Amino acid sequence: MGLASTNWIPAVVFALGCAGSVSAAPKLRLTNAAIGPVSIATGANGPQQVLDAYNAGDGDLSLTATSSVPWISASAGEPGNCSLRAGLCTPIRFGLETASLARGTYTGLVTVSDPNALDAPQTVTVTVQIGGAVPDKLRFQVTAGGSHEQVIRASNLLGIVASTDSGVKWLSLPAEGGGSFRFNFNYKVVASHLPGMSEGEHTGKLTVFNSRIQEENKQVSVALSVTSGPILQAPERLILRLAEGAAPYSAGIPLSNRGGGTLTLSGVKSSMDPAGAWLAGEVIDDGRGVQLRVDPTGLSQGTYSGLLELASNSANPSVSIPVLLEIMPVAAPAGDYATLANIATLESEAPLAPGMLVRLQGTQFTSQLAATAEAPFPDNLAGCKVYVNGAAAAMLTATPNEIVFQLPYGVEPGDAVLQVERDGQVGNMIGAVIAARVPRVELAAGAYARATLPDGVLALPESLAGRPAQPGETVTLAMIGLGQTDPAVEAGALPPVEPPAIITEPVRVSFGASLFYEGIVVDATSAALVAGSPGRYAVKVVVPEDAPRGDKIDVVVTAGGVPSNKVQIAIR
Repeated sequence: MGLASTNWIPAVVFALGCAGSVSAAPKLRLTNAAIGPVSIATGANGPQQVLDAYNAGDGDLSLTATSSVPWISASAGEPGNCSLRAGLCTPIRFGLETASLARGTYTGLVTVSDPNALDAPQTVTVTVQIGGAVPDKLRFQVTAGGSHEQVIRASNLLGIVASTDSGVKWLSLPAEGGGSFRFNFNYKVVASHLPGMSEGEHTGKLTVFNSRIQEENKQVSVALSVTSGPILQAPERLILRLAEGAAPYSAGIPLSNRGGGTLTLSGVKSSMDPAGAWLAGEVIDDGRGVQLRVDPTGLSQGTYSGLLELASNSANPSVSIPVLLEIMPVAAPAGDYATLANIATLESEAPLAPGMLVRLQGTQFTSQLAATAEAPFPDNLAGCKVYVNGAAAAMLTATPNEIVFQLPYGVEPGDAVLQVERDGQVGNMIGAVIAARVPRVELAAGAYARATLPDGVLALPESLAGRPAQPGETVTLAMIGLGQTDPAVEAGALPPVEPPAIITEPVRVSFGASLFYEGIVVDATSAALVAGSPGRYAVKVVVPEDAPRGDKIDVVVTAGGVPSNKVQIAIR
């Protein structure tokens, strides 16, 4: 299905849709997107915090700041000299009225807005630690020869001495007290498995002293589990923002196993404050994953806290994930400019290319249930549309806080404006830079490319369930951002099988490149859109006989003289 550029264009997009007019608008930038964690004594208010907002475009900013929680007061001051850069800035001040909060960690969200600026609104996360940053206990889990670190993020200088009950020095604090201009001090605590240490439990303690917050001066019990089994790694916290009256929300929670063996989840328990039933979790995929479920039905505007406790066969058998839910008033969709990125590398504020598959996060993109389209992709999904310089984009997925879409092939290189429309209501303006092509290799694991061998196995080390490529073997690299093809294909439409939609510009592949060495460079045998998969390209190349060998061989693809991201494959 082709996407016509004659779709209805929102008035504000029409006004700013021409690339030449983008530079005439103000563009909001903040010197930081997070405040804290700020350590505060129980029963006390915290010190005022300040960050700067500045204009990266033209015109003038007119800023307001609003808080999601009553213990933060936020306001925009008068413009003056910036504290961290040359030029004029507007200070955003945060008052921490925390005297009534009980001991614990609290997070609030402050929205900095300007209805006429590009890349606004933006959200600042504010975190306070009532009773200080020093926990009562720490637990570590490692495999043989491994280490595990945790950070105590304090707001003042601490004295810390580590000791163990056995006398073996497996507990340490390297590079203590790295302070910053905000007077935050990060103390890295490291537990390491040393030769001769047995599997099982090892104990020690941290003695903390000299803190200005009396509650932080104490002994912290430390436990280390040495195991050959699985170790569950989960997010430190989840933050979700939904509109009042929004549809139920569901998403997978990213989990990993940093230990050995097979990680199996056995249950999820949820709790909420105040008590309710808006938060739940479910074990899925035969114990391999967890699904988050949030039902905001009946919740009024405000902030809600919850906790998901994951039970598993891990050495840390119960892992808790704090969940912060903000119920917002119904408003226009708002995208976060810093999350606008290609789906392969998720580079923030990097150029995009016509036809590229792109992700954007934000709030209130849809009021409906999350939806995923099948190719050919429509330009309206779950009541959500995306416009790029007035042209409608093809939609792949739409949830309340994330969309994936394909940039139109007809968008001209240069500055562009993107907006999301939900059920006829137009959202904020987001600036982007468009280049003719931005080659990007999709990733399979870490820095390893999604590089497929003829037998369908990925060119990864065997330790990652792959198989190293052999010289003379054809490798197929999955890519995006290579631009228009011959024959031309409209965004969202199904690329043909025959004749294939090929890249006419030269495509070359370098093996083993370094800073001062271009590597072994060969021509790709083919570069074309994947039949039936809009926006995705397959670049085929034969591994040269003189290619370097190893589990981490750097590879770069150059299309039309433009290099891709550097990725790795295994060659033997």
